Amino acid sequence: SVQAFAQQEFSSFCNTGHGGATTFATDYQATGINPANLGWANKYGKTVTMGFSEFGGSLYSEALKKDELRNVMSDLVLGGGRKFTYEEKMAAAKSFAETGFTINADLASFGIAVDTKVAGGFGFRINDHFQFTSVLGSKTAELLFLGKTSSLFDSLQIQLASGATQWIANHANMNPDTAELVLQGKAAIPLQLSKVLNGTDMTLMYYREYNLSYGLKILGDSNFAVYGGVGLKYVQGIALLNIKSENNQLSGYSSLSPAFGIDYGTASKATNAVTGAGFPPKSVGSGFGFDIGADIAIKKFKVGAALINMGSINWTGNVYEIQDTLFISTTNAGMENYNIFSQFKNMFGKDGGLFKLKGQQSKTTTLPGMFRAGASIGIGKIAELGVDCIIPTTTGIPGTINNPIIGLGGDLWLAPWVKFQAGFITGGNYDSQIPVGVIFVAPGGKYEAGIASRDAITFFTQKGPTISLSTGFIRMRF
Repeated sequence: SVQAFAQQEFSSFCNTGHGGATTFATDYQATGINPANLGWANKYGKTVTMGFSEFGGSLYSEALKKDELRNVMSDLVLGGGRKFTYEEKMAAAKSFAETGFTINADLASFGIAVDTKVAGGFGFRINDHFQFTSVLGSKTAELLFLGKTSSLFDSLQIQLASGATQWIANHANMNPDTAELVLQGKAAIPLQLSKVLNGTDMTLMYYREYNLSYGLKILGDSNFAVYGGVGLKYVQGIALLNIKSENNQLSGYSSLSPAFGIDYGTASKATNAVTGAGFPPKSVGSGFGFDIGADIAIKKFKVGAALINMGSINWTGNVYEIQDTLFISTTNAGMENYNIFSQFKNMFGKDGGLFKLKGQQSKTTTLPGMFRAGASIGIGKIAELGVDCIIPTTTGIPGTINNPIIGLGGDLWLAPWVKFQAGFITGGNYDSQIPVGVIFVAPGGKYEAGIASRDAITFFTQKGPTISLSTGFIRMRF
């Protein structure tokens, strides 16, 4: 199985903590969740709601302990400054073999909503969505972490003190000092790459969307009302990766922004090569999508449903198909830390990379669509409780979820200026989780800030943890 939440609502700190959002999300945070919610009257009577730099992310591993997962996060954020010892490489290869690992990160760099009071509400939001998932076969994990000293190679070329080189036999109990001298690993009987990667499933989807949504009250009054909404989005594709080897059959493709710093060598002559690193990352594809949603409100009881992320991306830059080939030797030292993205240069780089690449002119993939349904009920002015369900509408593409997700939870106002969130989530191939959050609100709702975690269980256990954080500190109404 591959662990994945895809984009749920990680960048909406107001919704992360209670495990659901279909009938909870309001103003610009409803874009990408349920656009019909934009038709609701602003709770604080304000006309405009605006926010900047709302971030949410999570790391999950079946095998790693919490402290190890923190090291993964540190290596990813800091760019991998530390270096594995040979023993740590061997331990990491064993830990990652045939186990799932997931990274989700979402950034809402800007959002704004306008409540017209009469003609409904408009919302606009810029979102970056990043998801990486992997299950590595045992040979793949060993190759990625140990590189040229992997047991796939029976002969190793080492550097002698005199400056000369010598070939020696590889063995399981190699001295770490000897491992440092290895220049190259070579297999006398090479395997097909599909066999080396057997049992591996690795996907990456990273795109930026510009979402303009509209919602309005279609009919009704304070006792019963029907709302509808639609969202249109322009999408910039930044990274796409899909590698799978099952029953010794390899398939895969990629389209990666030049921000990953990969030199594809001669393979780039057959595709539209995009160059020029920098920030923000250059896009290598584009597309369009739409959302549609509806709500029914019966006094303080709300029911909502939405189809989200219907559409596609046409990838036109750095598009490659991954082909099977004999795997004979490598000079790659393997991963020096948990920053797996630094290894992309060795996977795809030039003509001596791990993969044999064939350039393509374009590749079209559907967006990771989903169907959302939820219900909630207000309890006086102190609480709102609800249930949420997310069902994938697309399968077999990067960024999608594999199984339905069910969330229960709600908001509790401890005081007019502070709101506590808690809930329970199951499904989506994660372990069961208990999200929590706290939000602080200035008088009249003029300013809002908060912090939430997808899983409070992580604070109390080392096994199977999820490290999650969702924050927002610049959200205002006027």
